[in-house]
Amino acid sequence: MQVVGARAHDPYASARERYWGRLREPRHLVERDLALITHVPRRGPIVDVGCGNGGFLRACHARGIDAVGVEPFAESAAVAARGDTPVLRGDGTELPLRTACLDVVRLKEVFEHVQRPLELAQEMRRVLRPAGVLIAYVPTQWSQLYPYPANFWDDYTHVRPFSRVGMQRLLEDAGFGAIAVEGYTPPLRPWQRPIGAALSRGFPFLWRAVARNEA
Repeated sequence: MQVVGARAHDPYASARERYWGRLREPRHLVERDLALITHVPRRGPIVDVGCGNGGFLRACHARGIDAVGVEPFAESAAVAARGDTPVLRGDGTELPLRTACLDVVRLKEVFEHVQRPLELAQEMRRVLRPAGVLIAYVPTQWSQLYPYPANFWDDYTHVRPFSRVGMQRLLEDAGFGAIAVEGYTPPLRPWQRPIGAALSRGFPFLWRAVARNEA
């Protein structure tokens, strides 16, 4: 892994930069994650794997929480690193970190992009200390039916959506425990919040999973 540096030639670079530049973290989810993190004893920074445009990292720093991002693509990492936000280039399946060195790892919509999600989950568990916390979001099976905020297949880099049971089993197979999976549907406008809340109970757009490393 390396700190954001020079670009290599990539025909998809400009498209990715436009995508990450307009991506927004739902405020409600950011606040929930920050509230959870503040109650986890921490001996170092949290790591946001697949940190997108760095919005969550900046929210952490505004709360006095030390946080570092990880992004595999140079252009995406450059967007996230604006404003002196620390971002490392790297693949989440091979983090150059010591075993059991982190207390919190967050992945916002990353698992659905990889061919071997179990390897990614196992790597997250490897770098977490005992009782360390994983926060992960994935699109649900119903995200394939949503016309907005986006359809699952609008992103051609997506591999698979997840059911609640599938996400639970993935984390169990990776060795996590105390797993809680809940649905969330982000509303686009304030008047849509009741609709989003109702959909979250039956046909959510995202699963939010929180699990502990019980090694």
